[in-house]
Amino acid sequence: MKGSSARLLLLLPLSAFRAAAAFVPVPAAAIKSLPSQRRSSVQELHSHAISEIVAHDPLNVGAGVAIGILGSGIKVIQEGDVAIVERLGKFNQQLEPGLHYLIPFVDIIRTRLTRREQVLDIPPQKCITSDNAPLLADAVVYWRIFDPERAIYAVEDLSLAIQTLVLTQLRAEIGKLTLDMTFSAREQINNVLLEELDVATNPWGVKITRVEVQEIMPNTEILRAMEMQMAAERQKRADVIKSEGERQKSINEAEGEARSRIIDAEAEAKSLVLEAEAEAKKLEMEAKGVAKALDAIAGEMSRAEAARFQLMREYIASQRELATSENAKVIVTGGGGDVEDAFAKAIAFYNMKD
Repeated sequence: MKGSSARLLLLLPLSAFRAAAAFVPVPAAAIKSLPSQRRSSVQELHSHAISEIVAHDPLNVGAGVAIGILGSGIKVIQEGDVAIVERLGKFNQQLEPGLHYLIPFVDIIRTRLTRREQVLDIPPQKCITSDNAPLLADAVVYWRIFDPERAIYAVEDLSLAIQTLVLTQLRAEIGKLTLDMTFSAREQINNVLLEELDVATNPWGVKITRVEVQEIMPNTEILRAMEMQMAAERQKRADVIKSEGERQKSINEAEGEARSRIIDAEAEAKSLVLEAEAEAKKLEMEAKGVAKALDAIAGEMSRAEAARFQLMREYIASQRELATSENAKVIVTGGGGDVEDAFAKAIAFYNMKD
C-alpha cells in the first residue's frame, strides 16, 4: 500500500499538488491571530482560490484531493512518545518514534502517550490514625508507562485510577499508626506505598518508581496540644538539667570539702610527726647534753652523786614549770622522806645499770 501510494504521487502533475495545497484548510489559530479585517480577507482569498481551481482545472482538483487524502496518512512520532493505532475500531499497532504511514480513514491514532517519567501530585486527604487523631496528608507519585496498550485498554482514566489508589493506600497505612508514629515513620510509609502501588498498577502497564509523603498536618486543636506538650517537655528537661547541675554542684562541693579536710588532716599529721621528731631530737640532744654534764660532774664526784644532782635539778625544773603555768592548781608535796626515797630508788636504778 505504501509503495503504490508513492508511485501514484510521482505520476501526478505539479498542478495537482497546487490544487491539493489550496484545499488544505488554513489553521484556525492562525486566522484568529490576525486582525479582523485581514482575517476576513484571508478567508475570502482562500475560498476564491478553491473556486478558481474547481472552475478552470477540475481534473487537477480531483488529483489534489487524492494527494491530500494520501498525505494525511503520513505520521511523525516524537522521541519519547508512542502512539496507539486502531484499525476499524480495533487495536492494530503501536507507533514508535519516527516516520510512519497509515491507511487514511482506516487507521486512526487513538491517542499519543509518553514513556517519560511523570509526576502525579496527590492533593491533601483527610486521614485518621489508630489513636483516632484526624490529620491531612498529601503525597507525590513518580510513574511511567511501560506498556501503552494496557495503559489505554486496561483502565479508563489512568491518572484518576492511580490517584484514587494512592489515596486509599495512604489512608490505610496512616490508619495503622499512632499520631506520634506518623511523624517518625514517613520513610516506612513511603516504602510500603511504593511496594503496594507498584503491584496494583502493574496490570495497567504502569511502573511506580517513587512515592513521597510530603506533609502530615494534624488539625489546629491537636497542634495546640502538641505545642503545649512540647513546652512541658522542654520545661521538664530544663528542670532535670537544673537539678542535675545542682546535684553535681553539691557533689563537687562535698568532694572539695572532703578533699580539703583530708589535706588538712594530712598536713596536721605531718606537722605532728615533725613536732614529735623535733621533740625527740630535742630530748636526744638534751640527753646527750645531760650525759656530757654528768660525765663532767662525775669527774669531780661519784656517779651516784652526779645522778642525785641531775634528778634534783630536773625535779626543781618541773616544779618551777608547774608553778608558772596559767591553770589553777594545788601542789601537794610529800615529806623529805618521800623525796629522799625517790632519789634512793633512782640511785639504785643507776647502780643496777652499772
